[in-house]
Amino acid sequence: MIRALTPNDLDEMKELHSKYFPNEALPDFMDYICAFVVEDDRTHEMILSGGIRDIAECVAVTDLSLDPKIRIRALYQLLDASKFVCEKSGYDQMYVWSQNPKYTRRLKRNGFRSPLGESLILDL
Repeated sequence: MIRALTPNDLDEMKELHSKYFPNEALPDFMDYICAFVVEDDRTHEMILSGGIRDIAECVAVTDLSLDPKIRIRALYQLLDASKFVCEKSGYDQMYVWSQNPKYTRRLKRNGFRSPLGESLILDL
């Protein structure tokens, strides 16, 4: 059975998380757009908890015909402004999906990291 996550579920969720994911931060599902619990129909024990969270994604469209030095300066200006807006808006992370290996390397040299696991997209 699936139902909304409530504060009463937090202890059981913390127990599952510490048992199976001790090296990862516990998600704050209470701050998600919507959070759920899936529980066993017979025992009402939690099988999993999860939900939808709001994330900050930085998106850029770049004129690749321009000199790389100009593009890099513009990228840094965009990242600085985006980081400022994210922090002021209460986000603790900013996401970027890069399809360009050179940009990916540059972003990683400037504080970005690869996520744990593989990022996947579901088209709706």
